Amino acid sequence: MNNEEIILKAYELMNESIIEGDCGKLCNYHCCRNTNESGEDMGIYLLPLEYELILRNTEFSKKLVVETHSCDDYYINPTLGSLYYMVCNLEKECMRDLRPIQCRTYPFEPMVINNQLKLVVQKEQDHKCPLISKKDTWRKAFIKGIYLGWEELLKISEIKAHIEYDSKLIIKEKNYQFILDKKDIFHNNE
Repeated sequence: MNNEEIILKAYELMNESIIEGDCGKLCNYHCCRNTNESGEDMGIYLLPLEYELILRNTEFSKKLVVETHSCDDYYINPTLGSLYYMVCNLEKECMRDLRPIQCRTYPFEPMVINNQLKLVVQKEQDHKCPLISKKDTWRKAFIKGIYLGWEELLKISEIKAHIEYDSKLIIKEKNYQFILDKKDIFHNNE
């Protein structure tokens, strides 16, 4: 599989909803907003190659503000040089089939420890997701899909380098509420 096919496969695996129904209705689409409570612009980083291979020149990208952030000015792996940073103006009109990985996997972040993939929910959140305290409502298919999607994405060297770099900071700052590993996620064969 080439990198584009890997990302598209991850999109498919990560296309589950965290709960039954539309979670945005619980908080008025809080995590989809392009400004925070102080009115400051807010966005997300796209994965290495995600914009170039998947999102550029799509209907979705026409409604975005996309900036290039350099490792000289932001905490970005120097071996990558830069990442695309996206501010979405869609809020309640999301084109769900083209949601970036970060939108598909929230509130989970990947972390690699000793070459093992883990899923974490970070302590410091820009969005106050009401579902973080309601883990019992999370669909198992969502969690499994996120994990399997990240297994695919980590086959791409640029993405793996990015995640390993971010993982060091998460570990150093102990910025996690909890960690799930493969055993936690697949302990029963539901």
